[in-house]
Amino acid sequence: MRVLILYESRRGFTLIVARAIRDELQRRGIFATTAPLRSVDRGTVAAAEALIVGTWVKGAIVAGVGPALGVEEAIARLPSLDGRPAAVFCTCDVAPGKTLDLLAAWLRRRGATVTVGETFKRKKSLRQVPRFVDVVLEAFARAQAFA
Repeated sequence: MRVLILYESRRGFTLIVARAIRDELQRRGIFATTAPLRSVDRGTVAAAEALIVGTWVKGAIVAGVGPALGVEEAIARLPSLDGRPAAVFCTCDVAPGKTLDLLAAWLRRRGATVTVGETFKRKKSLRQVPRFVDVVLEAFARAQAFA
């Protein structure tokens, strides 16, 4: 399976999480790569059998909380995802609001089958990566079984 991890990072933490997910997938024998969401080329997306998309959360605790500006437009520019399995994640300090729901909805509009989402908070989140990868791989296997 070829997994593409797309990310939108501002100060680098979302990139760190994306790379940790990639490294965990690779440790398990899965071909995984990372690319910035806003500049990924169509060929890279087309070659992926599954996607994981992550963003940092903008906003001030409750006001204006959501995916980083430009993420919706970047997802809209992706080629059709033709039912490919996808997972979403976000990074934040406090609370993600509806960030995961919005990411999933935007990816579904492009044709992805999104079944898994995870919030990574700065202080202890990298410990969550192996468990998140377990859940993602299980969801991807189920999605492929029904394809």
